[in-house]
Amino acid sequence: HAMLRNAVERIFGVIKRRFRILLLPPEYKMDIQAHIPPALCLVHNVIRVHDPNDMMDYRNVLDAHILTDTGNLANGPPTEQARTRASLRRDQIASEMWEAYNRERIQRG
Repeated sequence: HAMLRNAVERIFGVIKRRFRILLLPPEYKMDIQAHIPPALCLVHNVIRVHDPNDMMDYRNVLDAHILTDTGNLANGPPTEQARTRASLRRDQIASEMWEAYNRERIQRG
């Protein structure tokens, strides 16, 4: 969980530094605003693919880990086995949260 959170925070940091629109008060309706971050991530990824040297402009923002370890989240669609595993894990987490909630509710009376 902590590693994922750190990765997400670094991603947003890079996107916010690259695309200043995310630092300004929104001037668009909410349905438009919801499309801006994913669109900016797409543009960022296209730039990375077609101009890898551009990433060097962010060497002060990114640590070496980010530049070398891009992970394998987008190497293609998930397999059926991966979907099943993710669904089971999601259900397990939901059950654990529900049980913890009920224990807490009982404790509080």
